[in-house]
Amino acid sequence: MANPLDLWKGSNRWMSSPFREMSRYQESIDRLMNEIMNLRREEGSLSGDFTPSCEVNEDEKNYIMKFDLPGIKKDQVKVEVDNDRLTVRAERKEEREEKTKKKYLSEISYGSYVRTFTLPQTIDEKKVEAKFEDGVLIINVPKSESPKAKQISIH
Repeated sequence: MANPLDLWKGSNRWMSSPFREMSRYQESIDRLMNEIMNLRREEGSLSGDFTPSCEVNEDEKNYIMKFDLPGIKKDQVKVEVDNDRLTVRAERKEEREEKTKKKYLSEISYGSYVRTFTLPQTIDEKKVEAKFEDGVLIINVPKSESPKAKQISIH
C-alpha cells in the first residue's frame, strides 16, 4: 500500500512550492507595471517629482538661501517676494529623444518646482538679491529693522 503522505504530495503539487508560485505571480505583475510606466513616460504624461535640495542660513543681518538646480537655465527660474514670503519657481523639462533610441534607465526627475518660505521676521523686499551660477541659486534676503517698541506716557 502507498504511503498516504506521498499520495497527498503527488496530487497537490502546487502546495509543495507556494513561494515559487507567488514569485512567478509577482514577476508578472512587475513586468506589467514596468510596461505601463514606460508607456506613460514615452507619451510624456508622467513626470517625476522634481525637488531640488535647499539650504537656509541666517546671520545677524540676512537670510541666505541656496538651491541646487542642476540642468536648469537661469531663465527657467523665478524668485518672488511678497512681504515676509519668498517663493522660488523652477522647471526642468525632459528633452525628447529620437524614437529610435531606447531609454533603459532614468534617475533624473523632471517637472515643476514651487516652494514658498514664510520668513520669521519682516524683510527688506527692495534689497533682496538673487544670483544663479553653475546650477546653484543663491538668494540673499536682508532683514529689515523691526520697529522699536514705543513707550507711551500716561497723562
